Parts: sequence; C-alpha cells; structure tokens
Amino acid sequence: MAQRDSQESHYLSTFAAFEQNGPSASPDWLKALRKQAIANFERDGFPTARRGNELWKYTDVRSLASHAFTLSKGNGHEAIDFAPYDLPCPRVHQLVFVDGHYAADLSTEPPSQAEHQAETIGHRSEGLIVGRLSEAIQERLPLVEQYLSQQAGAGAFAALNTAFVEDGALVYIPDGVAVHEPIYLLFITTGHASVVTHPRVLIIAGADSKATVIQGYESLTADAEPYFTNAVTEIVTRPGAVLRHYKLQREARNAYHVAATHATVGRDSMFASVSLDLGGGLVRNDISITLAEVGASVKLDGLYLGDGKRHIDNHTFVDHAVPGTSSDEVYKGILTDASHGVFVGRVLVRHDAQHTVAHQVNKNLVLSDDAEVDSQPMLEIFADDVQCTHGAAIGRLDPNAVFYLNSRGLDTREAQELLVHGFVSEILSAIVDDAVRQYTDDAVLTKLG
Repeated sequence: MAQRDSQESHYLSTFAAFEQNGPSASPDWLKALRKQAIANFERDGFPTARRGNELWKYTDVRSLASHAFTLSKGNGHEAIDFAPYDLPCPRVHQLVFVDGHYAADLSTEPPSQAEHQAETIGHRSEGLIVGRLSEAIQERLPLVEQYLSQQAGAGAFAALNTAFVEDGALVYIPDGVAVHEPIYLLFITTGHASVVTHPRVLIIAGADSKATVIQGYESLTADAEPYFTNAVTEIVTRPGAVLRHYKLQREARNAYHVAATHATVGRDSMFASVSLDLGGGLVRNDISITLAEVGASVKLDGLYLGDGKRHIDNHTFVDHAVPGTSSDEVYKGILTDASHGVFVGRVLVRHDAQHTVAHQVNKNLVLSDDAEVDSQPMLEIFADDVQCTHGAAIGRLDPNAVFYLNSRGLDTREAQELLVHGFVSEILSAIVDDAVRQYTDDAVLTKLG
C-alpha cells in the first residue's frame, strides 16, 4: 500500500498545484469534473498489480507509474521544422500543439464560407468548429459541458487526463455539412525529459454530416529521454453521419504513449478508424465503440510495427447494444528484434441485439526469434440471430512465396520487403483520402526500411 501511495502521491500534489495556479476562469462544472477525476485516480491507482489484473496482464506499467513526470510548461518551438509533418493536401483545418500547448503559428484558421461551402462562425454552435477546447470552455459553449467526459471510460489514465484537462481540440461538424478537406490535429513533443502531456480531443459529428479527422502524435527526435503522452479522444456521431478517424503515432523510442478513444455511434451512422503505431517505447491503445442505435456501423483497422524492445498493446471493445448493427475489425502487427505485440479484441452482442453482423481478425508477422505476440480475440454473444466471426494468426513469411519471387528476379531482401508491404496494404487501403494514404504509406515504408 505504501508503494502504491508513493506512485500516486506525486500526481495528487501536482493536481493540487495545478488547481491552485491553473485557470481561475474555469466554470464550476469543469472544476467539479476535475475534482471527481482526481478522486477516481486516487481511489483506483495505476494498474500495476500483476495478479487479478486482466485488462493489463500483458502490459507492465510499473516503470511508468514510478516515474515522476511533470506537467509541460511550454518552452517555445521556434526551431521546429514543420515540413516532415505537413500533409500533402492543398488545404486542411490544422491545429498544432507543442508539448501540450497550442502553437498558433503552426496552426491554420478554417477557410471562409465561400471557400468551404460550410458556415464558419467561430465558436457558435450552428457553425463548423475546429478550434481550441480552452476557448470553447471560456465562451461557455454548451456542447463542451454536454459531451466532455461523457464518453471517456474508467481507469487511472483517463482519470488523470480529465483531472488535468485544460486545453485540446474541439471539432464540431454541423448537421448536413460535408467537410471535404481533412481536419488535422497534431501533437508534437520536443523531447524534454520527464514531461507529461494530456492531449484531449472532443469530436461531434452532426446528423448526415461527413468529415475526416487525422490525429498525429510526433516527436522531434527519435532518441528523446523518456516522456509520457496520456491522450483521450471522445467521439459522438449523430444519425446518418459518416466520420473517418485516422491516428498516426510516431513517438520517440523511449516514450510512454497511453491513448484512449471512445466513440458512440448513432442511428444509420458510420464510424471508420485506422490506427497506425510506428513509434513509442511502451504503447497502450484502448478503443471502445458503442453502437447505440439501429443501423450503426463501425470499421476498425490497425497496424502496429515493433522493433528493438518496443511494447505495443491494442485493446478494442465493440458493444453491439441494439439490433441491426455491424462491425468489421482487422488489426495487423509486424514484430522484429525483441519487441512485443498485444492484441485483445472484445466484441459484445447484447441480449436484444438481433441481426448483428460482427467480424474480427488479428494477424501478426513475427520476423525474429525473440519477438513475441499475444493475441486474444473474443466474442460474447447473447443473441441468437447473428453473423459473427473472429480469428487470429501468428506466423512468419512464407518461404515458398519468397522463393517464387526469387525465381522472378528479386533478391531475398527485395522479396521480403514486397511481401511485408503486401501484408500491410490491406490496412493502408482503408484510408480513403489519396493524399493521406500516400502520406501514411510513406511513413510505414520509412519505418519498415
């Protein structure tokens, strides 16, 4: 108990200072939300137990919990070369945060109504919003109080994020609006040792709206000293909405990256997610989807690449809460050196959720003797009129396929690279936007090369 107290006491004292010196203009509901979150964190503690800890049995977070990370103060970003992170699109809505702090000079304002065919009027609820969460809070935008922290799940990391929520990104797509350019939310870490940031994103897609949101997590240097990114994203899609959400994570090799994405999908609405994990030292992703109304559907795709001693843990949960919903999930991993990949996918079909269609598969390529994979796809079905499948595969490259390519003039290395790229192409092809797909494809090829 004393050890646990010491692990959490640093964050409790940090919160006390944050509350005293933080934004005094915060509304009462937000102050109460923060206090409840830190109380939940104090009650639950970090998931460091090695027994009876099913959700974290494959991932040991004791090194993270014992490290006294401090809140970033924002030390400037004048030396940042933005070119490596610039999407190859003619125009994007772009918000950039450096070490958790908004970078106005790297961000772009939304286009005008004439340019965009959508009304953009700052932070009024009837117009498109791509802006800072802190400004929406200051302006008492009702959307924030209505939805913030309503989707986020339980646990120490989500509670910590909520306790320290101050700024982040708010995206609101009004009813019937199609946003044709990608909305780009980029979180850059400069590499300051022992710093923690708590990125927070709230996305609300109105009825019959369409949009693509990209979240990037980058580090200026691959060899940065250990730091901690603790991210939470909440998503709501209203009836008939189509929302595509892409995440590209390329943190430093010593970084801790813990991220949670929670989405509630409305009637006849479609949510598509592609998650690419190419960096980080210890990575944990929790994706929780609630198909809350008839006709809701979700497409989940993920790719994780492990090298060195990296550890990448993906937990997904799809809740078919009502009849007539569908889910399709494909996660793939490539592990080499002494890396460790984890996939735990849970699909729940509730008692009254008849006519559910749910498919889930996890496939892994293991390219070294020391790499390790744990795969646990799960179906919990309490309805009897459903179509559900799940499966997992772990293996190496097919030597016959390599030999065939050798016979066609490719050397062994070229043959292996071609087969690996073919393995990942199914995930990358789920990215609909051509420019974004090329950008992520280049990132994957660079990592594999």
